[in-house]
Amino acid sequence: MKRIVCMALLLTLVGYITALTLAGQSTPAYYARIDYMLKTDEPVELDFGSKSVITLSSTATPPGYVLESFVVVFDGKAPAQLVPVKYDKVSQSMGRLTSITSYTGEVTIGANGFNGTVKARLITVFRRTVWIPLQDNITIDTSEFKDTGLSVAVRVSIDNYAPYAVKSVVDPFGNELTSPSVQSNIPAGAFKADPKHVEIDASAIGFGKYTIALTRGEEYKLPSSFLVVEDRFTETTIPAKTSKSYSMRSKAGWSPLGFIVVLYSVSPGPLSSNVMVEGGLVDLAFERSEEFEVRGASLMIPPLLMHYWIKAFLVYGSSVKITNNEGHDIQAMIIPAYYKEIGTWTPKGLITTVSKRDVADAYAAYIVVQVPSIATITSVTVPGGQKIEGVENYTSSWLSTWRTIVLEKNEAAVQVKNGDSVEEGDYVFTIVWKPIKMVFRDMKGNPVPGVQVSMSGPLSINAVSGADGVATLNVYAPGVYTVSARFKGATLAYFTIGTLMDTEFNIECKVYSLTVNAKNALGGPVTGAIVTVNNGNYSQSLETDSSGSVVFTQLPRGTYTVTVQYKRITTTAKVALDGDQSIDINTGILFDLPFIGPVTATEVAAVSAATALTTALFFRPRREKDVAEIEIS
Repeated sequence: MKRIVCMALLLTLVGYITALTLAGQSTPAYYARIDYMLKTDEPVELDFGSKSVITLSSTATPPGYVLESFVVVFDGKAPAQLVPVKYDKVSQSMGRLTSITSYTGEVTIGANGFNGTVKARLITVFRRTVWIPLQDNITIDTSEFKDTGLSVAVRVSIDNYAPYAVKSVVDPFGNELTSPSVQSNIPAGAFKADPKHVEIDASAIGFGKYTIALTRGEEYKLPSSFLVVEDRFTETTIPAKTSKSYSMRSKAGWSPLGFIVVLYSVSPGPLSSNVMVEGGLVDLAFERSEEFEVRGASLMIPPLLMHYWIKAFLVYGSSVKITNNEGHDIQAMIIPAYYKEIGTWTPKGLITTVSKRDVADAYAAYIVVQVPSIATITSVTVPGGQKIEGVENYTSSWLSTWRTIVLEKNEAAVQVKNGDSVEEGDYVFTIVWKPIKMVFRDMKGNPVPGVQVSMSGPLSINAVSGADGVATLNVYAPGVYTVSARFKGATLAYFTIGTLMDTEFNIECKVYSLTVNAKNALGGPVTGAIVTVNNGNYSQSLETDSSGSVVFTQLPRGTYTVTVQYKRITTTAKVALDGDQSIDINTGILFDLPFIGPVTATEVAAVSAATALTTALFFRPRREKDVAEIEIS
């Protein structure tokens, strides 16, 4: 592995989520997943004549990357005797092994009686993932890999349910990669695109900055599980120097997905394939061509220069235009594809039901499942009860024909009809979801236990943070979720998650300590008083200690009524809490008499005033009486 020059591509989710929650943000935050992938490809010859068991290992993982996969790809098909011993997945074609995949970097193969050599390629892929907020454009910079000699590809993924779609892709040299004329000048497969994904082989196209333009709208939302039907194909001839256009017919209950367009030609003369396919989003998926000479034992029949070519396109949209710029006819095969949502998400997986009526008019039909990064598809059980697992690409005999099943980490496609053969019933996909974790901490970094978290969206989920401040929410359906976190009668956080990422949501809570010091009239402590705080939705009571104090911890920001109750004496105050505070509350208690209880200074003053008044009233009549008696005598 050669030297790698890495630039830090970081997304500080903590700061984003904190700002989001404080603002009470309800607009979904959507992200694009960007995977930078480094690939090594090493040809090997496996000698089972000298070893009955061979173990193969990936190359060392470069800093900043993780191992995505280590794959042993056989030239053609492996001998039937070979048995994978240590692996994660295999690919098979009609019962024969074609590749073995490991996610840990080690593959072990047993000879099982085979005594010979096998040619294979060891392909190791390393991945570095970053997340970029979705806006009008996404910029992908591959400049760091220039002159490293590495094989570098970039994959961009957008959630199906996000209201965004790929509009165009411009390479570092200003070329529009979705343009048919540009695609004709780069290797087929070096650029791949659909409305939600882009793959770029930067080693083949060039290093630098790529710009992906996005378009936004509710109409660009797609289901995460759907049934795709491919209508019976149309074969036609495109005459020289002409064009033909095709539009998808209306199909009740179905939405247009696009076309598979296969163009081909066999003709005398030098190789030339000047054709153009135009549509909403065009991807040249496959290309093969050859120029050859037909010659016999002598020149009795002079040699004939011939060529053939074939090109296959995926066209997304409801119409396609094919232009033949050649001087001879070409042949075209056109297959329209439609889709409709299917399936029910359950804690045990996705259950999809297919009936013959659903696919009656189709030549081929597939169930397609595409899940977020926090989910992994592990298996599918077909209606007949067979559980398909541990495979990646699986083609086998089926009914009176064959079918293909592809099970990747985050997406799957299962063929349910091929020609006249169809298997109706329930298809159950087992999907493992990583839980979403909300980590609540106060301003000092301490965990906040007891936060009540609710998520609403495709599912309704509730959880409470534990002693570690972590609330774990078990999501099992893709989509947009609104999160509300309440604690002690107040809302700590309110935000909407658009993209379900494999990350923790770290939420800094505005909760504070409130110290209440209960004082008597002389400023001394009042021990044993009951202090209650109340914000209208939550109340808590504590008893003062020997210093007359209580400390309420982790109270949410807000206005509180603070009540100090000591026997028959009640004192109330209002506090606007916006940080750690300490307040003194004067209860007015002057002394506490046995059998009588606390007496406030106000009461003492009132008693003194009453006593003075009584005395004055008592003595004043007697003086008047005495004076009267003196006057009589």
